[in-house]
Amino acid sequence: MERRRWGSDVTSRLGDAVGRLLVRLWLRTSDMSDPHLPRPDSPDLRPAPGHDVDRVLLLGNGVTVGYGVLSHDLSLAGHLGRQLTRTTGRSTHVHVEADGAMTAQTALDAVRSVDLDHFDGIVVTVGINEVLALASIRRWERDIDQLVAYILSPAAPVLQTFLVGVPRLRSVATMPETVAWLTDRHAGRLNAILRKACESHDRVTFVPFDPDRGEDTGGYRSTEVYRAWAALIVEPIAAGLSSDRPLIDELGN
Repeated sequence: MERRRWGSDVTSRLGDAVGRLLVRLWLRTSDMSDPHLPRPDSPDLRPAPGHDVDRVLLLGNGVTVGYGVLSHDLSLAGHLGRQLTRTTGRSTHVHVEADGAMTAQTALDAVRSVDLDHFDGIVVTVGINEVLALASIRRWERDIDQLVAYILSPAAPVLQTFLVGVPRLRSVATMPETVAWLTDRHAGRLNAILRKACESHDRVTFVPFDPDRGEDTGGYRSTEVYRAWAALIVEPIAAGLSSDRPLIDELGN
């Protein structure tokens, strides 16, 4: 039994090593590695003045960065803010903390550098870099647990947290079938950990994100793609933000 388990572990490690090599070879020729891809310069979005505003921190890499457009008004942040406003009936302020190299581990450093007292909710989109690296599942689980623990700790204010699922890379990039199979399988494993991290916390919600493969699968994405992506995640985020708001009747209106 021990010999069989040892042989299985060796085979698994060998398969992971070969898989990482294939993904790295693909990345070298993919436009996903182009350092000159257009992206927004503006740091965030400011809401119209008003007393009833949902303040959202959008934190992450990949879909949060806004590759392909030059303003966050045209990226996921802008579309998510507008769609949240239409859904909740409240103005929305989306502040963006994005880094193409961000991982779950460095997301914790980013959160610690932000004054969370200014926000009602935080939307986290990490995992793409862990998928591309076929990173350790144990390391991912540890990093996610530490991130959630900090957001829920007494050091942070009470706010709603949304962990957005890791998309299948074939839906956001064009790649060989072998690479797509490897990365999609790994994304599924990461998402299982995200779901598990959300199960035991009332204020932490897993938000599925599995976009269809569109025409814009390279780094040069259109604002229409970001609009469609925002529509996939807006409902659970709006519901979570609204759960902390008193009903109109409770306000005496």
